[in-house]
Amino acid sequence: MALRGYRIKFVRDGYEFEAEGDKTFVLDMLKRFAPQTGPDVGTAVKARDSRQSTNKTAISTLSRGKSVSIREFIQLLALKKHTDISLAFGYFLEKYAGIPEFTPADITNCYYDAKLESSNTSQMIIQNIKRGYLMASKKKGEKGKNRYTLTNSGEKFIESKLPKN
Repeated sequence: MALRGYRIKFVRDGYEFEAEGDKTFVLDMLKRFAPQTGPDVGTAVKARDSRQSTNKTAISTLSRGKSVSIREFIQLLALKKHTDISLAFGYFLEKYAGIPEFTPADITNCYYDAKLESSNTSQMIIQNIKRGYLMASKKKGEKGKNRYTLTNSGEKFIESKLPKN
């Protein structure tokens, strides 16, 4: 049985930090690049068991000042169709996770992080492009993979679904 390594990711004030590897490496990188304020770094990493999945999307802050996870964000929107849900994941990645262009794999990871059953992500992206809510980014990802970004119409569609509180 192969053991999974440690993985940590956090987003704060527009900056993103992610490290993956054995415990010593992750702790070393965290001490090097983590902000000096906040909870004890060692305690946060010790709480993660290497057999558990640690691919959690960072908790982000909405403009109203409340913290929300990716699952809470999707539940807040109360979307039913996978085309809408995949668009909402793209919105979350752009606005709250600080990822301006995303890949189909990023959307699939969002399904996993939100603990939702995934769909055919590539097909959902194609349908959102046809609806005018997504467009291909000018940048190519690693190994030439396509990257996508929301259009103004896509942003307005998701924002229209947000509660007005």
